[in-house]
Amino acid sequence: MPEIHETVEIKADPEAVFDLITRVEDFSLYTGLIKEIKPIAAATYRWTVRVDSITLDWDATVAEYDRPSQFGWRSVRGIDNRGTYRLQATATGTKVSFSMEYRLANPLLEKVIAPLAEPLIRKVGAEILGAVKERLESGR
Repeated sequence: MPEIHETVEIKADPEAVFDLITRVEDFSLYTGLIKEIKPIAAATYRWTVRVDSITLDWDATVAEYDRPSQFGWRSVRGIDNRGTYRLQATATGTKVSFSMEYRLANPLLEKVIAPLAEPLIRKVGAEILGAVKERLESGR
């Protein structure tokens, strides 16, 4: 399974960071690749992502919720993926570590698409963390 890791320091307390990160349906506001995230059941969301002319969707459920230190999910339909945000208080705010693993249904397809998918997933993760940082540090 390919893995993505991103880390950012945010000048805000862990509770504020956690509360913003757990507003999953707002992630589409932070990056142009996510078209929509909508709740479909308790703690379960349908993600719709558009890359060029390809639309992908999957359902993911919250698998870890430990305020304010950890928030994670796993897919339950569609593209196999799981990820976690780990938050750690620092002297100046919060260190946020994001990790995500994904697997495409076909191993051959995964080998072909991985060089394209990995930078896109990394970009989305970085854009989400960047927007959370911007929002909290600017006071918006």
